Order: sequence, then C-alpha cells, then structure tokens
Amino acid sequence: MAQELLFNVGLIIFFIYCFFYVGATAPDPVQGQMDGAQWPQILLVLLAICLAANIYKIIKNGKNGEGFKINLDIKKIVTNKFFKGSVVLLIYSLSLDYLGFISGSILFFMLYSRLLGQKNIIKLILSSVISVVILYVLFNTVLDIMLPRGTGIFRTFALFVESIL
Repeated sequence: MAQELLFNVGLIIFFIYCFFYVGATAPDPVQGQMDGAQWPQILLVLLAICLAANIYKIIKNGKNGEGFKINLDIKKIVTNKFFKGSVVLLIYSLSLDYLGFISGSILFFMLYSRLLGQKNIIKLILSSVISVVILYVLFNTVLDIMLPRGTGIFRTFALFVESIL
C-alpha cells in the first residue's frame, strides 16, 4: 500500500511539472481558439484529480487497519509485465525518430502483443500491420498530422508505404 501511495504522489508531482512545462514550451495561442497547451493541461489536471482521489482512498483504507509497509522485491518488479511493457514503450518512444512511425509502431505492437500473451505469429503480424495502417490513415489523412518517417532504410520504407496508401 505504501508503494502505491508513493507512486501516486510521484505521479502527481510529475504531472504538475508537465503542466507548467507544457505551458512554458507551447507556442503563443491564437485569440479565441484553444492552443496546443490547453488540451494536455486539461488532461493533466484531470489525471491529478483522479490520483488525489486514489490517494485519499489509500489513506482511508490505511486507517482501517492496513499498515504502510514498503516491500521492494527487485526481482519481482523487473519480471513484472507492467515493468517490461514500460521498458518496451520507453525504447519505442526513444527510437521513434530513427525508426519512423510505421516501422517502429509495427515492431512495438508486435512486441507488446507478445508480452501480453499472443503467441500466434500470423495474428501478431496481421494485428500489428492493420493497427498501424488504421492509425496512420487516421493521423495522416483525417487529422492531417505528419508522423515521423525515420532515417535511412526506414525512411525509404515509410515513403514506399505512403505511396501505396
């Protein structure tokens, strides 16, 4: 319980930092329109409110007899699917500019689906490719948002796929 409490407090502190960082780094707003900083800030405030409610629940349950013990088992943490998924997501986000959206996302979807238990290779490949194509069409065509193409061979692959779509 103490670990969950510390994690929630840490997330609130991180969200507060992100709130001010987004506000400081966003371009100047256009008069009468929501700017690029307001949507993330609204979501961050809502997340912080939900976390505060969760912290209240944890403290309330702690007063009912549950103790605040910190039990850190590193082996258990590292072998946890949540931790592995977080590492995969971190690697994906750091390599997105190099691999590009299409190549990186297909690889990410395949790894994450495998982590969640999908063992059929055909289903892994098909679901990954279909998901990435749907997301690409949604972002590139419907929302008109340019996605990273990558560098080198990954850029060539992305341009080839874009010419097909």
